[in-house]
Amino acid sequence: MMGSKMSHIKNILLLLSLSFCLLAAPGFTQPPSSSVEDISLVEWESLDNEKQKILSRFKESWDGFDVQQQQRMLRQAERWQSMSPEQRERARSRVRELSGINRERRDRIRNNFEAFDNLSEDEKRAIRQSFQRYRELSEEQRLELMEEFERRGPPSRDGRDGRRRSGPSADLESEEPTP
Repeated sequence: MMGSKMSHIKNILLLLSLSFCLLAAPGFTQPPSSSVEDISLVEWESLDNEKQKILSRFKESWDGFDVQQQQRMLRQAERWQSMSPEQRERARSRVRELSGINRERRDRIRNNFEAFDNLSEDEKRAIRQSFQRYRELSEEQRLELMEEFERRGPPSRDGRDGRRRSGPSADLESEEPTP
């Protein structure tokens, strides 16, 4: 029982880490300064040497990709070029971690990333600060926090718990506040 709870907690921590560590890199969620939106199909030979090197594993199949796939890969190559060596290593590490995760969890992570990307800068900053505070907690404090999360559920948008409480306090919480 304790082992499965620890495994569950580790999975949640991994999900949080993967979702937010990628977001911690400055400029990671912003498009690169040079836009490739207006590019039509691109021949492999027309790519500069750096992009060919970055995209080398796709050389044989490049001509079979549609415009959107090529554009997405070119944007990723430009993003990669703009990253510092530390950011690149962090990204490589995340890719290794993601490769061991099942498709459903990867989709959830991707959806969380996209949702984060659609937040305002103030909301992103608040999440990054919260995550930083979380990372500074001791292992024991993290476990306590996870246990509390398991008991109460995630907070809703209005700051209340996600789970319905029973007892007298539940009745008070369900009432509309008086002005």
